[in-house]
Order: sequence, then C-alpha cells, then structure tokens
Amino acid sequence: MANEAASRSATSFTKKVHEHFYNELNFENKQDYEEAKKGFIAPLETKVFNDEGEIAWDIEQMKFIEQDPAPETVNPSLWRNGQLQTITGLFEVVEGVYQVRGQGLAYTILIEGKTGVIVCDTQSTIESAKAVMQLYYKHRPKKPVSAIIISQSHIDHYGGIHGILHYAENANIPIIAPENFTKETMSEQVLLGTIMSRRAQYQAGAMLPIGPTGQINAGIGLDVGSGTISFKAPTTEVQENFLKTEIDGITFQFQLALNTEAPSEMHFYIHDYKVMFASENANRTMHQIYTLRGAKPRDALAWVHALDTTIDFCENVELEALIMIHAWPAFGKENALYHLKMQRDMYKFMHDQTVRLANHGYTMDEIAEAIQLPSTLNTYWGNRGYYGTLKHNVKAIYNFYLGYYSGNPSDLNPLPQVESAQKYVQYIGGASKVIEQARVDYEKGEYRWVAQILKHVVMYEPEHEEAKQLLADAFEQLGFQAESAIWRNVYLSGAHELRHGVKSETKNSSKMLNDVPVDDFFKLLAIKLNGPKAEGITVTIHVTFTDITETYTLYVENSVLTYKAAAVDQPDAALTIDKAAFYKIGTGQLTPEQALADGHLAISGDSAKLNEFLELLDTFDIMSNIVTP
Repeated sequence: MANEAASRSATSFTKKVHEHFYNELNFENKQDYEEAKKGFIAPLETKVFNDEGEIAWDIEQMKFIEQDPAPETVNPSLWRNGQLQTITGLFEVVEGVYQVRGQGLAYTILIEGKTGVIVCDTQSTIESAKAVMQLYYKHRPKKPVSAIIISQSHIDHYGGIHGILHYAENANIPIIAPENFTKETMSEQVLLGTIMSRRAQYQAGAMLPIGPTGQINAGIGLDVGSGTISFKAPTTEVQENFLKTEIDGITFQFQLALNTEAPSEMHFYIHDYKVMFASENANRTMHQIYTLRGAKPRDALAWVHALDTTIDFCENVELEALIMIHAWPAFGKENALYHLKMQRDMYKFMHDQTVRLANHGYTMDEIAEAIQLPSTLNTYWGNRGYYGTLKHNVKAIYNFYLGYYSGNPSDLNPLPQVESAQKYVQYIGGASKVIEQARVDYEKGEYRWVAQILKHVVMYEPEHEEAKQLLADAFEQLGFQAESAIWRNVYLSGAHELRHGVKSETKNSSKMLNDVPVDDFFKLLAIKLNGPKAEGITVTIHVTFTDITETYTLYVENSVLTYKAAAVDQPDAALTIDKAAFYKIGTGQLTPEQALADGHLAISGDSAKLNEFLELLDTFDIMSNIVTP
C-alpha cells in the first residue's frame, strides 16, 4: 500500500543553495518586469472550460506566485521566472501586432491583415485557442481569421488549430508551416506519442499540485493545461529560405531554421510592422538541446546559425520589436539585437567547449560537471536555465556527435537496470546496509548520490517502503534546489509517484488521429506489431478506403509489417472501409464486428485473417513505470 507521505520542508543544505543564487544574480534589476508589462491591454479570463464543462485552464491557480520573497521550497531564480510568466493577458507589441500570453504553454501572435487577422501558433488545445480569440475580439475588430502560420512542429504550436479555424469564414484559409512540418509532427506524436506523453508528464509536473511545494511552471510557460489537441495539415510548407510573400495584404519574409529547437521551424520578419519573430530559437531562458520528454538531440550549430542569420538580417532592416513564442518581446532594435547575440553566444559557447573537451578525452558526464558559462553569459537573466540546463545540454551535444557510448569497454554491454541493481545491492551487503549508509549521506546533504544509490534498491526491491520514502525525500530536495522548472518537475514527480504510486490515466483528449495521413497510420501499426508473437505468421490484407478512394496492401511476414499503395491478386482478406473506421479498428476503439454491423466495413476473403492480424498488435499503456521497475 502506497504511503501518503506529505512534502518535507527545505533542509539547511537546500537553503544554502538558494543563498548562492541570491548572491550570484542581480535581483534588483527589474527591466524584465517592465518589458513584460509593456503594451498590456486586458487580463485573461480566469477559467476556460471544455465541452464537458470541465476546467481546461485556470489562471487563478497561479496567483500564489505573486508574493515575495520566494518560499524556501523554491529556487529564488525560478520564483522570479514564475512571476514574470504570470504577467499574462492580451498585449500590443506594435499597433497591428498583438500577443496573448499565459493561456497555455506557448503564446499566440495575432497580426492584423487587410481583411482579417493572421494567427501565428495556435496553443496546445482547442479550448485555449478559442479563449485566445475571444479575448482578442473583446478588444480588437471582429474580423475573421484569414490565415494561420505555424512556426514549428511541436504540439504547443499547432494543437489548438481547430479552435482557431472556428473563427475563419471557411476551412480553406492558408495554413503556412515550415518544410517537413507534417513529417516531423507525425514522427513525434504518432510513432513516439505514448512514451513521449508519459515522460512529458514528468517534465511538465502534470501529476503535481500547483504551489510552493509542487509545480511552479514549465520554465518556458505556465503549464500545458488540459483540453483537446488537434491537427490539420498545412496548405503550404515553406521550402525557400528568405521567401518573401504577401498574406492578406501583409508582407512576410520567412527564414527557414530547420533542425534547431524543432526539426521543422522558421522565423519571419513582418515588413509592414517592422517586427521580427524568432519562434522558439530565442527565449528568455536557456532552452533544451535535448528535451527531457525524449526526442532526437538538436543540432546546436544549426541553432546558432539560425540566430546568427536572424541577427544579420535584423541589422539591415528597421526593427521595432523581437517577438518570441514563449516570452515577452524585446523592444527596440538595440535591445533585440543584444538579446539575440547573448542567446547565440550561449549556445555557441556550450557547443564549442563540449566538443573541445570531448577531443581531450573527457566523457559526457565529466564534461557536464566541468563546463561553466562565462560570467557575462551566465548572469544575463535571459540565459538562465529555467528550461534547459547547462548540464543536460552539454550531454546532448556530446551525444549528438558521439552517441551514448563513453568509449570505456565496461560501458559497452552493461546489465540493464534491474539486473545491475540486484548486483549492486548484493555487493554492498543488502538493502538495509545501503539504506543505512544513504541516510548518513542524506543528513550530509548529498542528495545526488542518495538518489543515485537508492535507485538500485528500489529497482531490486520495488516494495521496499523505507527505500522508496528516502529516495522520495532526496528527489524532493533536489527539486526544491533546481533553478530549472523542468528539473524541479521531474524530481518532484518522481517523489510523488514513489509516495503515492502510479495513477491510471484513461481519458483521451486528442483529436489528432482524425487528420493523420494514411501512410503515417500504417507506420503506427507497424511499430505496434508484436514481433515475437508474429513469428511464423503471414497475412496479406487489402484496404480500400471509400472516402479517399485509395487502396493499400498490408503484408505481415518475417515478423514485420510492410505496406504498399497498390492492390495485389488474391489477398487473404479485402476490406472496403472508410478511413475513420479503419483507424478506430487499428487502435482498438472499434471491433470489425461493430464496423460490419454499422455498415462502415465490407469484407471479402478470409475474415478470420483480419482478427488474426489485429491480435498481433500491442496496446500501449501511457502510464508505464518510471521510478519503479
């Protein structure tokens, strides 16, 4: 039975860490507060509800962070970041360009065109997107949405797109995104969506209570919130760098920034308003070269190049403001260029110094311990590690070039975590001996080591309550110390699950599947195929989609699923079905018998082969264990 232990207080060691931040950083500098408040028009509505009447977003729950000083359970630098993130509402950047901040993880930019409003980035959910538009229309002309720009391929930029389309006169307005947008969204949200969503719960602190001993924010925004995510493929993917084009009478110039913060990303300059938009490559924090929710490491040099190219461009145009999708603007050309250069040089320093030390033979972990930013970059508030951190970014750069292997033969084929845990605990003398020594180190404030060694006890004896509670205590102090919101969230989420167990998660609030291309859905089926179970089985199935008049053939052979956009003679079974019904069958939401009864499916040949195929497909559980085996 899970122990319902409450949060602990900050220890003297944690308070000492906080004192270091007070001594190192200039908390008297209030420039960020002044810029964050500039152009304020109106506050957010306090609550946003979904179609079932449930709260999808509630800005009121963040009010606790307005107090000073920071509580002892929160790093004071992160508390400052949280206060800045709670300066929310509708803001004027320049006349004709507006920003809604705090309605979700990312912000939304509204650019007034000749006939309507051009919306850049659509929030994570339909509910938040609608709330953005309703707030805008309360204070600006109620012109329809005339175009949508999606600046990159992460879900907080496009998940609310159907909420924005609700305010268009028709569904065929231009939707403009960077090259490879659809490919990259499908890669993340379809193939790896389950495990990324689970890890994202830790990164965002989704299970944590909001407050001084729980979630403060997500580092680059307040919270993901809850609601319904959606997808719609763009009508245009920008493939030409510095493409100059007119959208609803407004001249844009798009700069491709591929393989940077997102694999598909772009910046743009709005000539009519003299504003540069840098998407998520410039922030008021150090971003992640590798995201803790899991993704391919990002190309730090491509990121540097994108910022450098934007700097060069901005130096040769008039510039009223720099807009960022997770931050308040930088106003004026001098201020904007300074911020861009500080961000560029931060990423360039960590890249170059990581590679330098790697060439000296240092390992990934050794480099992460050794590297420190120079004072000019480190003490600039806009470079602080509220989201990414120097340590895990350095490891990402090392991994990008050299992979996970350290070069030491002992690391080539190590035992997996449960088996190695058993050996560690046995070598030390049993769980009780490990815990006894770990308690001594906990009292010394050596929380990193306590977390590292007690992981082995919990992996070896997952029901060992004393080990779990001490590990939770260590995680909690590490979370209280963290300047990074997501490190805090990860540590506190681990502590929460050790104390309370893993809670089941059954609600699906995604409508993305409706708009997934057929090719990508077949890729999903392929990774759901249980290879060992499929050994020795061969199945050939025709699928003719009635609503898109396309025919495919699925083959199961040699324990893999392949598919072709063509028909073959004499398949085992032939299906005539609409796309939505097939998707539901493939994901277990509908049985073939139900689809036949409802008239969505006709089948010829050996109908048993369809069920044989479906029985080979795994079901993924989003709530897989993380801190226990």
